[in-house]
Amino acid sequence: MRLTPITLKDLTTLRALAMRSYSAAFASKNAPGVIERYYEDAFAKAHLKKQLSNPDSYWYFYKDKEEILGYLKLNTGNAQTEFQEENGLEVERIYIDIPYLRKGYGSELIEFAISKAKELEKNYIWLGVWEENPEAIKFYKRHGFKIVGTHDYDMIAEIQTDYIMRLDL
Repeated sequence: MRLTPITLKDLTTLRALAMRSYSAAFASKNAPGVIERYYEDAFAKAHLKKQLSNPDSYWYFYKDKEEILGYLKLNTGNAQTEFQEENGLEVERIYIDIPYLRKGYGSELIEFAISKAKELEKNYIWLGVWEENPEAIKFYKRHGFKIVGTHDYDMIAEIQTDYIMRLDL
């Protein structure tokens, strides 16, 4: 298994994987039309291209040989969606593709995020997780994250509440 940086030439592959994995995680838990409206904004090619070009964001494909199992997006500095503190690293996206779910790969991605935060001399890692996603909340708690607050998450068609979870390093 290895992580490889995602570049602009990977935009189409990233977009397809992002939409597929996001849908698997959230489509059944949202009202009809919410996910589709969110895709129009969050996974628009121009929006992804801008994010991929941000030097404070780190995008990786998680691969087994050439097979892409998932992806990870980490943010520092001004790329963070909240806080934007120099001593923090945000895990904004961590998704495993549908055929590879529940095989422990998410844990490997979290361990990589922790290593990257230490390499970048960060004091903590934080993320937002939807309050209606108990499996993810339990997953992050197993890895030492604690709920430290909430924030609104704009799904374009509606506002949802995320828990802010933090892991001090």
